[in-house]
Amino acid sequence: MGVLSYAGGLGLITMTVYIMVVGRDLIVPFLISVVIWYLINTLADYYKKISIRSYSLPKSLCFVAALLTMIIVLSLLVDMIGNNIADVKAAAPLYQENLLKLSDRIYNLLGIENQPNLTQLIGQIDIRPFISNIAGTMASIAGNSGLILIYVLFIFLEQASFNTKLKALLNGSKLTGTVEEIITTISHKIETYVAIKTFVSILTGTACYIVLILNDVDYASFWAFIIFLLNYIPTVGSMLAVLFPALLSLVQFPTFTPFLIIISSLGFIQVLIGNILEPRLMGNSLNLSPLVVMLSLALWGSIWGIAGMFLSVPFTVILMIIFSEFPKTKPIAIILSHNGKIGKSQP
Repeated sequence: MGVLSYAGGLGLITMTVYIMVVGRDLIVPFLISVVIWYLINTLADYYKKISIRSYSLPKSLCFVAALLTMIIVLSLLVDMIGNNIADVKAAAPLYQENLLKLSDRIYNLLGIENQPNLTQLIGQIDIRPFISNIAGTMASIAGNSGLILIYVLFIFLEQASFNTKLKALLNGSKLTGTVEEIITTISHKIETYVAIKTFVSILTGTACYIVLILNDVDYASFWAFIIFLLNYIPTVGSMLAVLFPALLSLVQFPTFTPFLIIISSLGFIQVLIGNILEPRLMGNSLNLSPLVVMLSLALWGSIWGIAGMFLSVPFTVILMIIFSEFPKTKPIAIILSHNGKIGKSQP
């Protein structure tokens, strides 16, 4: 029986991975829609908390306001991505040429007359496929915006009947109260994580956008959006969010001054928000081990590409939150965490 159980588990994992790879064009938009669903619910809750002279908006009106807010934000993002994708791809050869000129500037700065083969090495580094890959991923997400909205709509329709299904499933069991309490706790923790992480990412992206626009960096809005997405990835995402725009300034401007200003300014923003503000808002219960972050990026990136990298850490955190609420899976949550502190489970 033991051998058959392990074989069955291995077969199930293999089938799951196969479905994830084959169905990536449908699954990735669905996962994005789940995030948007949580954001709309969170926005509706915050709108409900807004009161003027002890008067607050009705719950249905709060939901409509949150839905309209999300639609407006998504339409602006789709428009921004569509306007910048072609320009970013077209600028890639120019950046490649400027990268070659950069090596000459470095040699002149160091006073090296006989240039080694570094220039040839840099000439073999083609950054165009990488930029095109990122741009293509963003364009794909923008193109799937209609499918994402349809998913969101059906998730909300399913949400309306979830409590009824749960009660029918438990059918008056003694564990009804405990199950409902655990589900409420998990939902609240996930909603809190998504809300805080999104708020911090928006704050980081906005601050970085101001720095980029003040220094006349090309496609500041596009890179600010990339920084917003990268901020969902702890440590690695923050480093890349600083590195990408800084390298762009290095091949865009003829001097090193903008590069130094941008890398120091963006680095200061990441340290201030990521290391000081975010831990105060998030607490220590939702942080992942750096090793888990790297493994998540490698695993989901190999399955779903760049989109999988952006989604990997948030959904790993969500899994850790769910695991932490059940005694049998709590050890897994502790292993996934950075310092073993995962918060208190409900009795």
